[in-house]
Amino acid sequence: MNIAAILTLFHVLWAVPLLLVSYTRPPSRALQFEVRSLPDAPDIPRSWAGRIPVPDSEDGNSMFFWLFEAEDTPRYDDFVRLMTGTGPLVFDGNSARLVKNPHRWSRVANVLYVDQPVGTGYSTASTPYPVRDNEAVTSDFYKWLKAFFSYFPHLQGKPLHMMGESYAGIYIPYIASAIVKNNDSFPIDLRSISLGDGTWGNNAAMTSVAIGSYLRSKQSQLKIPDDILAVFEEADRECGFDEVIKKADVFPVPGKFTIPGDPEYLNYKQRLHYLQRRGLDDILDISCNIHPTTPEETRQSIMNSSCFGPCATFSTAMDYITTASEAGTGVPCFDMYDISNDCDTIDPLPLMNTYFSRADVQKALNIPPESDSEPLSYQPCNPSILETLLAAESPTPPAYDIIPDLTNFHGIHLHIYSGENDFLVNHFGTEISMQNLTWRGTRGFANKPDKPFYVNDTFPAELPDCTPTSDIKGLVCIPDDYPLPRQAGIWSEERRSSYHLFRDAGHSVFLKQPGPMLSFVRDVVVNQTIM
Repeated sequence: MNIAAILTLFHVLWAVPLLLVSYTRPPSRALQFEVRSLPDAPDIPRSWAGRIPVPDSEDGNSMFFWLFEAEDTPRYDDFVRLMTGTGPLVFDGNSARLVKNPHRWSRVANVLYVDQPVGTGYSTASTPYPVRDNEAVTSDFYKWLKAFFSYFPHLQGKPLHMMGESYAGIYIPYIASAIVKNNDSFPIDLRSISLGDGTWGNNAAMTSVAIGSYLRSKQSQLKIPDDILAVFEEADRECGFDEVIKKADVFPVPGKFTIPGDPEYLNYKQRLHYLQRRGLDDILDISCNIHPTTPEETRQSIMNSSCFGPCATFSTAMDYITTASEAGTGVPCFDMYDISNDCDTIDPLPLMNTYFSRADVQKALNIPPESDSEPLSYQPCNPSILETLLAAESPTPPAYDIIPDLTNFHGIHLHIYSGENDFLVNHFGTEISMQNLTWRGTRGFANKPDKPFYVNDTFPAELPDCTPTSDIKGLVCIPDDYPLPRQAGIWSEERRSSYHLFRDAGHSVFLKQPGPMLSFVRDVVVNQTIM
């Protein structure tokens, strides 16, 4: 089971990919970064990797990048920068053997991966740690991006697409805003942003308000008894969440609707990030975990928690399901990132630790040895940086002002996508937030997202004449007797923005649905088939 893309650069804080396409070779100044090959790996597309210092910052702040050239350069001329993504190689099951990834995104674009903020992955940071809030993260990355283009100027004028998942829902819009605000002095052709299972909307809407709906939709899969589910339905009524859900289920939405107060006193922010990095017990006050097992304990946890405040539906749901899992009465080895995972699911992080800590791998990627000539101990996740950013004041959700500005006044295409098995940032919360979001002057979708989309390359290039009975992305019509391919999910597009819900996928959609995700990148992002 190939689930570990080398360039996954996992879930929350780290890598940002960009999609670019160009068939012009980089100048000689970039030759220092060329990657000839990787140890114990098959051939990879032409690529460049290394560290570039962050300009106008303390000595020692640098970001590591890895740029892959599009394999079909005459056809694709876009540039993708990713927070997370799919690279050219994957580990073969649970072994350290690398094999070529058939769903690599370099097939359809130049792809740039960046370890950011400073200090993550192969990137370096000064001491004391210099990045204290989202404003500094944005500033550092924008300054670094300008420096990157000084080495690869042939890419600066190419169409640029920014993609990412999870906390990239905050990073990407803020960075995109910095790009467009400075476009007169430093032009960058930003075309789109794509946010997967991202934290870009109202915090309460994307957690507490939506979790009851998610539990109902996945009751059987999550093994939730009827009497426990009834408590969450009761809480939805008492907390006003059911009214929000009703208002968000109107197409077109009559106008902006209000999200109730601060359920859980916003302590779920701390909890959310704790859960995203399991094992960081020092981030969470363990006494807050009530371990409810009965309906009354569940009710008390939701409405009267001394730690999480009233209407703590999200925290209580997590406590209940985790407790049941550990007791053997619930889902074995419950995974909030993907509820379809089980105890046999491969964890790729140890493989990444081992491979990228090798001296020969670091030499191939132009990473200099440490002062004692020992290779760097590679960490895909940096908990100390996570704690630092969690301690900062929460940035304003991009849905409030930044995304409307990008779409209304700068013509940026917006693509939102979710995996149906993601518990952490579930699709109901995303859909509520979409209906309360304004883009291109209008709020929400006029029509409910319900059009099917399909797995990669399942339609022939030409179809016989037919009476249209279905319309796939507005591109082809299907004869009545034509065998339909396997459906990958549902989608909708309006006003140059799209929403895709991927079936059988979790928090990182590409792990379970790499083929449909490659199609999404090719058809929706790079080829801009929506209008």
